[in-house]
Amino acid sequence: MAFDTVWHADLHGSQREDDKMLLLATGILAALSGTIYLGIKIFAPWLHFDLIYLRKALKSVNEFNAAAKAKKTLADYFDETVAKYPNKVFIIFQEKSYTYKHVEEKANQVARAALKMGLKAGDVAAVLMYNQPDLIWTYLGLQKIGVEQAFINHNLRSKSLSHCIKVCEPKILIVGQGKDLSDAVLDIKDDITGISFYSCDTSLPPSFTSFTEACSSMSTDPVDASERSSLTLSSINCYIFTSGTTGLPKPAIVTHAKTLRGAYVMWMFDISSDDIVYETLPMYHSAGLLIGIGAVLSKGATVILREKFSATRFWDDCRKHNVTIIHYVGELLRYLVNTPESPDDKKHCVKHAIGNGLRRDVWAEFQNRFAVPNIVEFYAATEMPVGFINLFNKFGACGRSSPFLRKIVPCTFVKYDVNNDEPVRGDDGLCLPCGADEVGLLVIPLNKEVTFEGYKNQDTANKKKLIQNVFKQGDVYVNAGDLLYVDKDYFTYFHDRVGDTFRWKGENVSTTEVANVVSSVDFLCDACCYGVLIPGCEGRAGMAAVCHKDTTRSKLTDAELDAIWNQCKELLPSYARPRFLRLRKEFEITSTFKQRKMTLQKEAFNVSNISDVVYFHDSDRYRPLTEGTYTEITTGQITL
Repeated sequence: MAFDTVWHADLHGSQREDDKMLLLATGILAALSGTIYLGIKIFAPWLHFDLIYLRKALKSVNEFNAAAKAKKTLADYFDETVAKYPNKVFIIFQEKSYTYKHVEEKANQVARAALKMGLKAGDVAAVLMYNQPDLIWTYLGLQKIGVEQAFINHNLRSKSLSHCIKVCEPKILIVGQGKDLSDAVLDIKDDITGISFYSCDTSLPPSFTSFTEACSSMSTDPVDASERSSLTLSSINCYIFTSGTTGLPKPAIVTHAKTLRGAYVMWMFDISSDDIVYETLPMYHSAGLLIGIGAVLSKGATVILREKFSATRFWDDCRKHNVTIIHYVGELLRYLVNTPESPDDKKHCVKHAIGNGLRRDVWAEFQNRFAVPNIVEFYAATEMPVGFINLFNKFGACGRSSPFLRKIVPCTFVKYDVNNDEPVRGDDGLCLPCGADEVGLLVIPLNKEVTFEGYKNQDTANKKKLIQNVFKQGDVYVNAGDLLYVDKDYFTYFHDRVGDTFRWKGENVSTTEVANVVSSVDFLCDACCYGVLIPGCEGRAGMAAVCHKDTTRSKLTDAELDAIWNQCKELLPSYARPRFLRLRKEFEITSTFKQRKMTLQKEAFNVSNISDVVYFHDSDRYRPLTEGTYTEITTGQITL
């Protein structure tokens, strides 16, 4: 008994000593960690942000690596989500709800119908649809059998529409509901050969086959995953058309790896099955399709799908459906802050607003007025291999790019000559890196891990996106075509686009395409298109300087102005039509026979500073611009 008592006493004493040592060690480690953390915050605050960023990103990175190892595609994620949440609502559209199981069955019918049509993995189907549930289950159904899809901008008409369909070499074209879509295709149908035409409309256009009937007759049973077994993450998922820097729209190649990375964007701030996402962005853009729908279906969340954006219905919809995440482009949020104020402005459940292109003035006003706690601004381009994301609610920033993070997301910024539209090079012929807060061109080095798929059947355009001998002879970088800058804490900020593209109404506008359309008017000999800033407006409005064949002319007649507008209306989507015209005698030309746009852009439409006559678009025609109307436009009294 005495022995047991002594033994237990010794044991307890030893345990107490161990506890003391453990407590002391813990205290030392905590103090050391605290000292290191404090040292980082004081002497390398940027590393403090990097560590937080990596902690948030690690989950998505690990998930992507696991998916890559398992050759997992978005279709596989969808199958898993259906198995987990079969009766959960996936889509709400026009007050009608569609469960994951319902969408799965529709997608299975699409897949089986496509197989019956003779489609197989690697074939291409062109899709021309509005934002409707049909588009989502068509996409998922074709994904189930590995068919690549080319998503056509439903605003395109005439030559642009014909070009986009032909360049992606589809076996079939699927046209969604809407007589205007069918009419647009009928107008150019004779120019397109070798493909089958399908329509989802109840009123079937001539020589079209009913896609709806072809699918509805199929079984809803699951399609065997072996139909897509040949796919890898480097296989092509779809084509998203982008204006690029010149000419007609180009089909950017989107691999399955890039598709998953798009879906993972929302994973970075922990989207879950409890979230409800409000999606008004068009599905023919990678933002709406890959980031929006991809994130939702991969996590079993719910999407409120709108055919198009409505500022007046936006917050009512968000309140009605308890929306937690909204997806934007900068222009969209500007429309919201321009709506009349309401006592209900702050009454909603929105936690996150995610998107790109948000101006600082709109950012501040939007967040103050509507009390959305977290703005997740990102930077990305469909064809680019890297992007940035602001996970810190850092005002104005679109992400981070520190020396440490560039080891993980390789990129850099080089000095850029805007006048000559090319990188600045030193005496050794190499590019010059930018310093803190210095605007520069974003370039990305290519290697085995970082690749550039580019555009389908666009060898010349692909080569133009590459820059050689950037920091050493023989290296190759991708030109992102955008100017950004990095502050002293390594947060990145978007500055502007370069080359022959500007952004208006949330869309990229190719100045070359616009100039080609305008200059084809019979009484004009030349045209130069560029973007101009309008106070209070997102992006740049299109302006076209034109030269008349009659060089003695000092103004355009009403009939000529109507002819120019009708040409633009017929051949260009609404956002690409010039808002201003300027009549010139001639253009300044560079030594390489390029039009000098810098002076024109700087002068813009300020009639006080230029002698040329200027016109502005008003009520479906062009009218002369006076100093009075200039003031009304720049003060927001007239909107374009």
